[in-house]
Amino acid sequence: MHTEVTLAKDPEEELDKDVWDMRRLKTEYPKHRPANDFIVDFTVIANPVLRQQVKRYLRLRLPHWKGRTFSTVFRAIQPLLCALPPDTHVGTLKREHIEHLVAIAQQAGSHCASHGMAGFRTMLEFMASNAAWVGPRPPRFLVYPEDVACRPNTLPRPIPPDVADRLDALLYQAVEAMKAGKEPAILSPMLWDALLILRRTGMRTEDVCHLTSPDANGRNGCLDQDSEGYWWIRIEHENHKMGKDHRIPTKTTDGTVDAIRRQVGRSQAFENHFGKGYLFRHAGGTLGYEQLKGALRKLAPHLMHEGQPYRIAPHQFRHTMATEMIEMGVDPYTVKEFLGHASLEMTQRYIKVYLSTLKTRYDEYRAKKPPTFAAVIADNLSHARVLFDAEEDSGWVEGKVGKLYRSPLPNGMGVCVHLPMLDPCPTPPVCGFCSKLCVERRHLPLWETALESHHRTLELLAQNPSAHDRAIQRHRPYLEKAKQIVETVQREGFYDGRIHNQ
Repeated sequence: MHTEVTLAKDPEEELDKDVWDMRRLKTEYPKHRPANDFIVDFTVIANPVLRQQVKRYLRLRLPHWKGRTFSTVFRAIQPLLCALPPDTHVGTLKREHIEHLVAIAQQAGSHCASHGMAGFRTMLEFMASNAAWVGPRPPRFLVYPEDVACRPNTLPRPIPPDVADRLDALLYQAVEAMKAGKEPAILSPMLWDALLILRRTGMRTEDVCHLTSPDANGRNGCLDQDSEGYWWIRIEHENHKMGKDHRIPTKTTDGTVDAIRRQVGRSQAFENHFGKGYLFRHAGGTLGYEQLKGALRKLAPHLMHEGQPYRIAPHQFRHTMATEMIEMGVDPYTVKEFLGHASLEMTQRYIKVYLSTLKTRYDEYRAKKPPTFAAVIADNLSHARVLFDAEEDSGWVEGKVGKLYRSPLPNGMGVCVHLPMLDPCPTPPVCGFCSKLCVERRHLPLWETALESHHRTLELLAQNPSAHDRAIQRHRPYLEKAKQIVETVQREGFYDGRIHNQ
């Protein structure tokens, strides 16, 4: 819970203290972080001279750094400051002191060896060369570039596909309960809607927590609609990581617009904390990072992965969205703009994730042993109706008395279920009318796009006087079939041609 903090009446008096609360010194700070993330405690520095020098350095950084940066930088260099001899300050530092700190940083771990030494080096260079610094100056180039360890280049970690499928099912159940006016299971409605927005948009956690509430007409704030009726989620620049306004496209079928509107109704019962009109607010303050972590901790027992509860980190939603877009063939430039990355290099990390996933899937494919012809005949003396199993992508699927083989369609609009004898396709190349077509929720966006395309085609044909009635009649069945598939998946969660194509 994050409540409002009043600014200090006398900033100089606040800066003279040995413990700073940056929320009292900065007018803008991220509201989703816990209070401890803004505390800078200088009392850990034993030497009073060194303590004042570090405080003076951070005071000069006030106009340039964000509120949370101070505690982040200080905690990174704190082990190095505490490891200096008690009678040492920046004016008496020597090279042997730095060599000792390098060894201490390596023992403390990779974070201290990279971030800690980098922050310590930046501080000393500022004190040695900046004209704004008054007092003793350390020698120039005291910390060598090789003293700073390279930051570990780790790849993004998306949510495993089986966990994402189970989470999507839980989100669907929660949304249906809220639509029916019931209390959803496990989490509160506010948390379910926040997780839904994270899952569908790939926002950063701070972006969701700082969304502003739309007006009485359902516009402005975080919701925007263009002249073509397309919805956008707008993120203000104040607390955006890149310091810029950002817009994310969304559709009403994604559920994000409805989630925002539901939360608008809830937020009206609570005080307008911080005077910013934040959307996710409650009686105790505004939605925070720790609350989202706690919600995902509660969901972990329901999201089993490899026999163990899987705890999702809030930022993994962003990694998952980017990886899914790359796997669907979206070009990196589009993914970059969708996520609001500062450079294409950040987006290219997800291509490496996709390539590693591609290798894993290929290994799984090679490890599968194809069934023999005799086994197929023996297992399929009679054919049973087999429902579409969402946890398998392709391959032989065991039924009650037989097997069916299914493979993903090249256009990504579903899965084709073949009979064991692999008989020829009965409806080439029209899959929508085939009894072998199976469609799941993950294929729904493509069918919605196809439905809109058929609508647009028929409208253009109707407006064209030269259009033949036969052309209109030829396109109408495709529209009706796409409409049936979309409505069936939205209602039942899946479409199976053997059941719904009767």
